[in-house]
Amino acid sequence: MASRRRHLHRRKSWSSGNRSIAIRVGSRRSPRHFHEVQVSSPRDAARFARLVEDQVRAFPKDPLIISINGYQPWLEDILGSCLRDYWTDISEVDREVQFAGSMQFPQRASTKARFVPWTFIIDQMNVPQVFYWSVGLEPPNSDDFGLPDISNFRFRMGVWQLGRGACLLDRDVSVSIIFTQDHPVCEHVLTELLFGYLYKDHDLIQPREDDEGICWLFLKLYWLLSDWQNIITQTVARLDEAEKNSHGRELPVKTRARMMHNEVDRIYEMKEYLSFHTRSFQKLQKLKPNVPENEQGDPLWGDIDDTVDDLQHIDTTIDGLKERFNNLLDLEFNIQNAVQADNSQFLSTVATLFLPVSFLASLFGMTTVKWPAIWYLYVALPVLVISAAFTAGFSFGVKQIQRLLYPAHFRRVPLYPRSFTMLGDELPGSADLPGKSVTRGRRKSLRPAGMDEGSRARSRLRMEKDDF
Repeated sequence: MASRRRHLHRRKSWSSGNRSIAIRVGSRRSPRHFHEVQVSSPRDAARFARLVEDQVRAFPKDPLIISINGYQPWLEDILGSCLRDYWTDISEVDREVQFAGSMQFPQRASTKARFVPWTFIIDQMNVPQVFYWSVGLEPPNSDDFGLPDISNFRFRMGVWQLGRGACLLDRDVSVSIIFTQDHPVCEHVLTELLFGYLYKDHDLIQPREDDEGICWLFLKLYWLLSDWQNIITQTVARLDEAEKNSHGRELPVKTRARMMHNEVDRIYEMKEYLSFHTRSFQKLQKLKPNVPENEQGDPLWGDIDDTVDDLQHIDTTIDGLKERFNNLLDLEFNIQNAVQADNSQFLSTVATLFLPVSFLASLFGMTTVKWPAIWYLYVALPVLVISAAFTAGFSFGVKQIQRLLYPAHFRRVPLYPRSFTMLGDELPGSADLPGKSVTRGRRKSLRPAGMDEGSRARSRLRMEKDDF
């Protein structure tokens, strides 16, 4: 038994044992829009082939959509029973989806075959609670600072788009294989959302070139699983929470600073995934010239362009939220410095108040001084009163002196209606247009109705000087 444990410990990290794998084939006949087969060895290849044959015979025009939720080296024997031979590359994509941490842009998987497949590996991004709530599961617990781990924001999946010619049973049927991780959320998304979402779309059976097919599938999966607006909504909610904590001082300053540092770090992590999504759609945009001209008017390309614009706007919004977190973090340190300065000022005030009394105490405590002790009380009380008055009136006196020396710092800038553009106008009243004497007329309309002749004369003289 001990030797077996040592053997399991030395097994490669990407091995998943002999566990069975669920393979689901999309179908319009099923209420759940798919049929499922559990495979545990190459001997189950015939069952999978019969399932694909039934689907192709019943709906020969429908694309073949297959989902796989795990990895086994013998999967190539299962899929090879009815699909073309790309098993080395397909197995690598499946293994990377299950165990690797890298992503892969939409790209051609081979340039040698006649029917060129496409592939990509992507982390769909959404609020973790949305992934769980959408399928009726309880979301995971957050850490001590209430921020979920970045892995909970991701829904990793890989796609192998073989296109037409891949299905050995019908060369006109396109094939798409979707790989997901062996995770409860992935299982629920596949069984409750994915196939129904794809098969309810009327564009599913629209004939497309292989380049256009990968664009359509990438966009549909992105719309289903990724929603950056949800992430922005969550970030804004956490920003509001941080502002309330900062204004109310409900948590220690170290805790508030650490929480905002975590938020900023999370935003930097999010921007990496956002950049990958943007770059992926930009790569797909470049495929449009490869599509026949009569198909370039497909709304698909307009949706991709709109998605790129939305992602760029979201990137700007996330940058703004990051700056607000940084500003709030700077405010925390500034407030802390101000509190320390206030404490220092209080201690200085106390020292100023009692310094004369302390000096008198040291003076009367000298052994060479033979004054009566009662004299200390007669001198200390007036000095204490003078010190208190000086301490209380010093700040007020400094403000009054500053008000006299720098009066402009304590006066508001007056606002005049002629400096602003009124409703229905194109220019403010103070604008002088070349060749038109509209300024004086507008200024007259701004005079108060109760001006006497002297005031009007002085106002007229000032306007003439201004016009001159």
